Amino acid sequence: MPVITLPFGPLEANCYIVHNGKDAVVFDPSIETDLVLKSISDNGLTLRAVALTHLHCDHCIGCADMTRATGMLPLVGAEDWAERSLLLCKGMCFGMNLKPFEAEVLAPGEVTWGSLSCRVMHTPGHSSGSLCYYFPDLGLVLTGDLLFFRSVGRTDLPGGNGDDLVKSLREIIYKLPGNVMVYPGHGPETSVGYEAAHNCYCTL
Repeated sequence: MPVITLPFGPLEANCYIVHNGKDAVVFDPSIETDLVLKSISDNGLTLRAVALTHLHCDHCIGCADMTRATGMLPLVGAEDWAERSLLLCKGMCFGMNLKPFEAEVLAPGEVTWGSLSCRVMHTPGHSSGSLCYYFPDLGLVLTGDLLFFRSVGRTDLPGGNGDDLVKSLREIIYKLPGNVMVYPGHGPETSVGYEAAHNCYCTL
């Protein structure tokens, strides 16, 4: 399988290792850095990048330790990084011990990490700088907290906007092939076609 899923923390955020049997990218790094790196090593993979779907604490709490272990700065959407003083404030972390970290801004567009090809898509709604990652060769998209199985992300946190979320889903995510597998920030995987037809919060 091209995805290793490692749920973690009190909110059961999904840390993902996306790979093609050779190269790998870690998304929304877990606080269990040793487990993430062991999974990469056990599968004979080469880590090429660390990236975030958005800058809420439950999705970036492992960034400092991951950078310390690998030397890689996490990649993040420009809008979220510009608003980091608000998104990463103590009140937004719900008691989680977030260690300070640095990051690099990732622009939307086509990127290559080793032998992995990815389309980085700016999909505001849950946060203003939310990014989704589409791997056409692997037939999957990571949606962070934009889209879940039969649900969508909340829009009442700083940077959230319900109209933007619906627009991101209908004009970007639901335009992908229906058989593309969706790996969300929380909960089980689903598919683009299923959510476009059956998601009670937003259909195509």
